[in-house]
Amino acid sequence: FKPKYVEQAAAAVKAQYSGADVKIDLQKVGDDDFYTKLLLALDSGTGPDVFHVGGSSIGELADASYIEPLDDYVSQWADWSQYPDAVKSGVTYKGSVWAIPYGLDVRWLYYRKDDLQKAGLAADWQPANVQGILDAANAVKAANEPNVLPYALYAGPAGSSGTADHAFVPLLWAFGGELQDKDGKWIGDSPATRKVMAYYQKAYDGLSPKEILTSTKPWTAMREKLGNGQLALLFEGGWVYGGWASADKAATEQNVGYVLHPTESGGPSFTIGGPGTCWYVSSRSANKQGAWEFVKAMNTAEIVGKLNAEDPHPVARADAAEVAEFKTNKYLVDSTAALAKAKFTAPDPGYSKVIEAIQKATARVAAGELSPDDAAKRYSDDLAQALGADKVTSL
Repeated sequence: FKPKYVEQAAAAVKAQYSGADVKIDLQKVGDDDFYTKLLLALDSGTGPDVFHVGGSSIGELADASYIEPLDDYVSQWADWSQYPDAVKSGVTYKGSVWAIPYGLDVRWLYYRKDDLQKAGLAADWQPANVQGILDAANAVKAANEPNVLPYALYAGPAGSSGTADHAFVPLLWAFGGELQDKDGKWIGDSPATRKVMAYYQKAYDGLSPKEILTSTKPWTAMREKLGNGQLALLFEGGWVYGGWASADKAATEQNVGYVLHPTESGGPSFTIGGPGTCWYVSSRSANKQGAWEFVKAMNTAEIVGKLNAEDPHPVARADAAEVAEFKTNKYLVDSTAALAKAKFTAPDPGYSKVIEAIQKATARVAAGELSPDDAAKRYSDDLAQALGADKVTSL
């Protein structure tokens, strides 16, 4: 995040509206501290007119009536047509648009070209289907290269939200499942859930390291290992590539490949999108139109393109990809194109409890405590206990 663009947007609003006064309050605090302070301020009515937090908070903030629905504003904003439908869905909750995203999250199935080539696979490898990931991992294992892990699949509480968004959820979608049914009930035991658990069982049978279950922030080590060639396969966030490239751009471009996630019956097909950090308008703002004018000024094609070129993320609005600083980066262009194949998890406040149930279920299978079918059944039980039996269903 770059404060200079906030100042640029504020100056634009002041220039457009004589007498407009835009006060900027930049706070150097941790994410959790800031969010706690923000909630207290919003609850007391002393919060800012416009604020900037993660899109995963949309459901919680909307249910608490802290944020203003933006439907009337975006319907009169011509630029809204530049946002792909998948992106719009990521900031829609209970039928309304609640936030404006600018730099999005996508995920890739990363692979080390050098490790796969040593295992007899092509440098431009693409999995034929989900099983193809495990097949490639088994090939790497059989090649017996020293200090090279075949595959990392996040599981358990140690994997944090990555256990859901970088592992369970893409697999669930790959096997044709969904997190929720059309009525909004969370789906527990299902044919797709059981297939995911069976996949975990195979992955943790000598392919994915069990240290993921017990180490602190296992993603740190797994990302580092893929970056230096000690891990062959990892489904991870798009933002990780920038770290590898900043350390050694040439080696990263030469050795790190990335493809969309495959399905049960097809090759690279989809990615998991995330709205990233978004702009919100307070429902208790005394000047909502002025707040909206700032949001618009902050989200021009120029600012969105330049901001995401400096802090590498795919752009939320399509025309921002044409900004010169952005379009020269092939990886960012590829990531933005991937948004056309993105699926977004719903910004439902209950999702945090679902993640906890996912962590428990995957840990039980990865550790060998339960069979895939039994773990899927326990997953249903955990969902019902956390969310209420009336909000959970099985298929």
